[in-house]
Amino acid sequence: MNEQFQKKFSPDLSKSLLATLKRYFPPKEFNEALIDIVNILIDGLSSGDMYIDIKETPINIELKHKGWPNVHLKALRASGWVTGTNSPIVLYGNKISWRRTHEEIISTVRKILLRNEPINSLDQELIMPINPINLDHLNIQQKKAVNLVETQKIILLSGGPGTGKTSTVLQMLLYALTKNPTHKFAMAAPTGKAAKKLKDTIQAGIKDYESPLNNQLSKIPCKTLHKWLEAGANGFKRNSQRLLNLDLIVVDEMSMVDLSIMNGLLDSLPQSCQIILVGDPDQLLPIESGGIWQILQSKEINKNFQSNSVKLTKSYRNKGDIALLRNTLKNEGLDAFWRVLSIKEESSNINHHLSSLKRIPDPVVSTLLNYKKNLIEFTENCLHCIPNEAWQSSMFEVATSEEILNLFNFIDSLLVLCPQRYGNWGVQKIHQLLLGESFGKGVQNWAQGTPIMARSNQAELGLANGDVGIIIGNGDKRRFLFNVFSEEQRLVTRLINPSRLNLFDPAFAMTIHKSQGSEANQVVLLWPDASKMSEENNLRKLYSDDYEKRMIYTAITRAKKQLTVITNKEEDF
Repeated sequence: MNEQFQKKFSPDLSKSLLATLKRYFPPKEFNEALIDIVNILIDGLSSGDMYIDIKETPINIELKHKGWPNVHLKALRASGWVTGTNSPIVLYGNKISWRRTHEEIISTVRKILLRNEPINSLDQELIMPINPINLDHLNIQQKKAVNLVETQKIILLSGGPGTGKTSTVLQMLLYALTKNPTHKFAMAAPTGKAAKKLKDTIQAGIKDYESPLNNQLSKIPCKTLHKWLEAGANGFKRNSQRLLNLDLIVVDEMSMVDLSIMNGLLDSLPQSCQIILVGDPDQLLPIESGGIWQILQSKEINKNFQSNSVKLTKSYRNKGDIALLRNTLKNEGLDAFWRVLSIKEESSNINHHLSSLKRIPDPVVSTLLNYKKNLIEFTENCLHCIPNEAWQSSMFEVATSEEILNLFNFIDSLLVLCPQRYGNWGVQKIHQLLLGESFGKGVQNWAQGTPIMARSNQAELGLANGDVGIIIGNGDKRRFLFNVFSEEQRLVTRLINPSRLNLFDPAFAMTIHKSQGSEANQVVLLWPDASKMSEENNLRKLYSDDYEKRMIYTAITRAKKQLTVITNKEEDF
C-alpha cells in the first residue's frame, strides 16, 4: 500500500521552498502554521489546483499545527506573506495561491477579455444565405452558439459528453463559411488523439449535410496546439512577432489546456481572429499547472462572458447505466457515486468487481490476454499489406488497407485505465505482467502486436504525445505502425523505425490523464478505493474529493458501450 499512496512531491522540496521564502521574504512573525500553508500550496500544484479553498480541510497533508483554517490565516496575515504587490502568496477571497500563478491567471484572463468584443462588420458582398433548415435539428442552446458566430469574437462552448459539442462546432464552422468563405479557418486540440477525434467527428458529420461548402469544411486543418505554435526546445516559434495567418480557430478539449499553451496561442493570433473554445469543465485539470478552462467557467470569471458563453446540457448519447453513474457523480458527488455503484446489479453496460490489491484483478488479466491475442492476429493480417521496400526505410507511408483499418479500430476498442503509473494497480505493474521478463529488456524483445504509446511530440514523424501505434515485424524488420495526420490533413499510416522515437511506452494500459481526448467501446477502470481507509490504519486519502471526482469522471466518460470498475476489498485495509 505504501508504494501506491506515495506523495507526488518530496518533503525536501517543501523544506527548500520554505527556506527560500524565509530568506527572500523574511516573515514579520514566524509560526509553524506557515509550514502547513507551503505544504498545501505545493500539494495543490501536483493535482493542477492553482487555488486552495481555505474552507476545505486538507485531505492528504498532515498538518503540523492545529486550528485550520483560522490559526493558519492569522499566521499568514501576521507573516506579511499576503501583504503588498510583491508578496509571495495571494489571499483571493476564500482562496490562497502562489502570487506568480495568480498573476499569470489574471494576465491570461485579461488577454482573453481584450478580445471579447462584438464583431461589427462582415464581408457583406460575400454573404450567402444559410438554409434555416440546417439548424432545425439543433436545440435552443446549440442554435444560440451558432448565432454567436456572427456577433462575438470569443465564444465559450461547454458541455459534458454526448451533449452535441462537436455537432454544434460543425454547424458553427458551416455558418462562418457561409458568411466569409475566403477566411482562413483552423481546428486545434491539446493532444494528437484529441485532434484526430475532432477531425474524424467533423468529417463524419459532413456526410449528413448537403452543402456547397462541404469540400471547404473537410479541408479545414486540424492540428495539435503544439504543432500550430511550432513548439520547440526554446519555446514557440509562433508568437506576437510571427502571427498565425488565421481568421477563426476552434480549440477543442479545453479542459486539457494549461496557462502556458493558452498564453502562447493568444500571443500568436491576430487581434481580429475569432476564437471558439470548447470543452467539458468537469474533466481533469491539466497535468501542467493552470487549468484555464475551469477558471473561465468559474462564477467569478464567467460573468464577464455571459453574452458569449453557452453551456450544453441536453444529452443525445444515452449510455444507460454509464450515463446514470456519470450524472450521479457530477450532480451528487463521490459518496452517491460509490453508493449507486455498490448496489447496482450487473447490467448490459456496467460491471463492478472487488479484488485484492495484492495482484492484478482477474477481470483485467483475462480481458487483456484476450485483447493481446487478438492484437497479434490483427497485426499478422497486416504484414502482407506492407511492401518490401518499406522495411528498408526509417519512415515509410503505407497504403491504408482494410486490414490496417481493422487493426487500428481494434486497438481503439479498449482502454484499461489506472490512476497512476506506479503501485499495485499501476500501469507499470500491468505491463510487467503482460510482457514478463521482456518488459525491462527493450522494445526489440517485445512481441509483435504490442501496442505502443509515444511520450513526446515529434513533428517530423507526425506524432504527438499520447499517440498509440503497434509493433509490427520481427528482428531487423521490427517497426512501429502509427496512424497520423499528414501536413495535407490526410489520415495516413506510417511505418517507423523504433530508433526514431524519442520516448515510448507499452500501451496495454494507461493513466487516466493520458486517456483524455480518447474514447473506447470498453473501458476498464482500476480504482484503489482510498475513501474506505480508516483512521485506525493511519492511512489517508491520496486525492482531494474534487480531484478524485474529476479523475473518475474523466475515466468513466471515456466509455462508449461498456464500463467495468474494479475496487479493492476491505481486507486490504
